[in-house]
Amino acid sequence: MQGLTGILDIGKQALLTQQLALQVTSNNISNVNTPGYSRQRGALEERYPAQSEAGPVGTGVQMKTVEAARDQFLEARLSTVMQTTGKQDTVTGYLNQVQSVFGLSQDGVGDALSKFFNAFSGLANDPTSSSLRYNVVTAGQNLAGMFNDAARQLSDIQQNADTAVVDTVNQINNLTARIAALNGQITNAEATGFHSNDLRDQRGEAVKELSSLVDVHYYESSDGTFSVSTGAETLVTANFHEDLSLTRTGPLGFNQVLANGRDITSTIQRGRLGGLLQVRDNQIPGYQSDLDTLAESVIREVNTVHQAGKDLQSPPSATSLNFFAPVAGVPGAAKAFAVNAAVAADPRYIAAGQTGAPADNTNALALADLGNQKLMASGTQSFTDAITAMQARIGTDARSSQMETDTNNAIKTQLENSRDQISGVSLDEEAIDLMRFQKAYQAAAKLINVVNGLMDDVLNIAG
Repeated sequence: MQGLTGILDIGKQALLTQQLALQVTSNNISNVNTPGYSRQRGALEERYPAQSEAGPVGTGVQMKTVEAARDQFLEARLSTVMQTTGKQDTVTGYLNQVQSVFGLSQDGVGDALSKFFNAFSGLANDPTSSSLRYNVVTAGQNLAGMFNDAARQLSDIQQNADTAVVDTVNQINNLTARIAALNGQITNAEATGFHSNDLRDQRGEAVKELSSLVDVHYYESSDGTFSVSTGAETLVTANFHEDLSLTRTGPLGFNQVLANGRDITSTIQRGRLGGLLQVRDNQIPGYQSDLDTLAESVIREVNTVHQAGKDLQSPPSATSLNFFAPVAGVPGAAKAFAVNAAVAADPRYIAAGQTGAPADNTNALALADLGNQKLMASGTQSFTDAITAMQARIGTDARSSQMETDTNNAIKTQLENSRDQISGVSLDEEAIDLMRFQKAYQAAAKLINVVNGLMDDVLNIAG
């Protein structure tokens, strides 16, 4: 197309192209705060030239496509960090709860242990005193209550983690279903050869959220769809997804995670789900074992010394009762910790002496001395030392987890900043583009006005 009509077409095409460029810029500005949105740019190119007697003559401009600014390697790196961050955030939160169970308050297990053995020291001053005997029973009941409460709180935290496993698996299934649906929408939308940038942004945000929940691997197929897997199990292929399922197994009936009917619980290492499983299956059972070991040792050692003494019954019992109700073994000892019901009902059963004489305080002193003896950790710790070591271990675990959380969050922030530099919307840059395309649009409009005037002149001459 040549002549004034050709110039008019160039002006018209310029108007349409600059209008599209303004629309892309406006879309960027409106989505400046949209999570996961990638800045878009219209790719402008020259139209195919027309042939003239003088050779090829340009026919204007057109927008080839609208491209989104993305760095796939940066997105993959951010996904990996999100998996680690999701795990550490979860572990840190639960360890802070555990730490509160064994805090350094005056109402903790360590304080109750000290008061219990001090009560026997007080009884040694007057073995016949009913009030001092009741003090011993009360101190024993308080100690048992502290162990019971600590065991219950650990169990509650563990149960809460298991409940959170169910919620997290449901979130994972919802996200994989969404990614599969977006795969299908993207395939249909891009069948004409254009990129579906908005749908791709939505899919990227879904993958990012999924990464915070479980360790995943993903790659883009040649047809533009994402394939997502966890471990060796495929979760998304094209527009199909495989839900994770749950089954209750084990003595506590905790939920195990299944994929394609196979138990993958032990293979899940990262993301919120990995953190929940680590807390539920490894860390809390370790703390429970330490607590039960201490409880069983206190019960056994106190009962052994107590049975060797004589009570104030008339006549004294041939073999004194256990002060604490015996336990079958270490597992569950803290939960079962209790003062012997007979001793609690009648403090005269407390064996304060070893001869049967009312003023004999030998056994009370021996019981009081148990608080100072190194009976734990192969003879290197007292009972109080053991609970202090347990508190230190939990505190160290919590601090280490918090440090890892802080480090991972810093890395995540750095990667997000890098992503924003590439994919984020800069209002300053968009304002410059807005003015640039505005001026180009005005120039094209002026060109059309000039050509329109020339055409009127030609028509007037011809008339």
